[in-house]
This record gives sequence, structure tokens and C-alpha cells, in this order.
Amino acid sequence: MNRSALEDEIGRLLGDKRHTRWPTGVLRSRIEMAQKEVQVLTGALKTVDTLTPTAETFEVEVDSKVIDISRVTLTDSDSEVHILKGRSRLDLDYYLPNWKNKDSGLPEVYSWDASEQDLLLIPKPSSDYAITDALKVWEVRTPAELTGNFSEPFDGNVLMRPFHMSIVHWVVAQCFMDDGDSVALGKSKFHKSGNMDNPGEYEKQIKKINSKFGAPTSIPQRIKWTPQGGLLRGTQSPTKSYPWG
Repeated sequence: MNRSALEDEIGRLLGDKRHTRWPTGVLRSRIEMAQKEVQVLTGALKTVDTLTPTAETFEVEVDSKVIDISRVTLTDSDSEVHILKGRSRLDLDYYLPNWKNKDSGLPEVYSWDASEQDLLLIPKPSSDYAITDALKVWEVRTPAELTGNFSEPFDGNVLMRPFHMSIVHWVVAQCFMDDGDSVALGKSKFHKSGNMDNPGEYEKQIKKINSKFGAPTSIPQRIKWTPQGGLLRGTQSPTKSYPWG
């Protein structure tokens, strides 16, 4: 659906086909909010960008629209591709507490600093690896705004076309909330419950998108632990103090 078709479908579900209760200006601003939220929750759209690292510098600036980074590679002067391991900033400080003091060289780890809109490379690249367009970065970005009636959401991505109703249900739910009475709020909850365990139509769409594309996060979560007591040592055979062997 393009923007005009989205507005028509929203009007039908609201019982406001002429857009008198909810003008198109209101619908369009909410359509933009809806597609941004869907992208944040699912990370379905990914853009591959090429960036240039700076010698002796951890930070590499990324586009202001980037909301997540799922993969980074670095190509050296011999055209060998190195896949960097991703860690969150907390993960980085926990497992590599001395990372800021490491000598420069070939980066092995990347971390996405969303607050500063920077990609961190660890160790910081030496001059041998500060090569133009050496970095290939898989980014999750906020989608472009719909500027015309024929503009498609989600940057016109073909695979996202079956999920345009996620925007419709989000906007319809938001509009019903404007009335605020029990009947309207009940209708709003049907379209968007706000609870993934008891989903409305919007949440069902989000689950389908995540099932189709997966929900990338910058860094996978892991349980952090330090061996203690009998876990400090192990043998080939299970024991009472070390049952895993």
C-alpha cells in the first residue's frame, strides 16, 4: 500500500472514510510514527554502508538514522576480509576492561554506541588498517518519510509489503484513543493491545515480521559468570564439586 491507500484503509476501519473526524494531516503524522516504531521493534530493514576508519581512533561516525548495527567487516590492504565480533558497551567493559589501553592494530571487536552515534573499533586501527571504505557495516535505519501519495512505507521494500497493515492497526488504535470512552478504548485495544503476550492485531503483525526477518540486536545477550569454589577446577570425570566433568 502507498500512503493514499494506507489513509483509505485507516478511514474505513475508523468509520471515517471522508477523513472528517481525523484529517489526513493527523493520519500522516501517525503513519510516520507507526513505521518508525515497527522498524525499531523488528529491525527488518537493513542497509549496508561502507565507512572509513581513522588511524589511532576508536570512533567511526555513522549516519544519524542508524538505530542498530548487526554486522561489521573490515577489508585490509591485501583484500582479506576480517569479520569483527560485536559486543555491547557493558559487555566490552566486563570482558575487556583494559580495551582503552590496548595498542592500535587490526580491529577485532566492534561496539555500537547509540548515545554518541559512533561505531567503536577495538583495538583502534593502526595506519595499516585506516583504509578508505575498509569497513562494511550492516545497519538498521529509521525508514524514510512518505513524502507523496504514492510513497510506500518501509523504503518501498518488497518483502515488507505484506506487513503494511501493521501501520494501519497502529494508527487506528491511536485514533480510537482520542475519544477516550470505554467503547473506543475497547476498539483501540483490539487493534493494539500493548501486550505481546495478549496481542492485538498490531502485535500479531510484529510477531510475523520478527518471525520472517528475525529481530537483530547489536549484541547477543549472554549470562556473565565467574567460576567459584569447586568450579575453579575440573577433571575429566564428574565429581560432587564439579558435576559437569
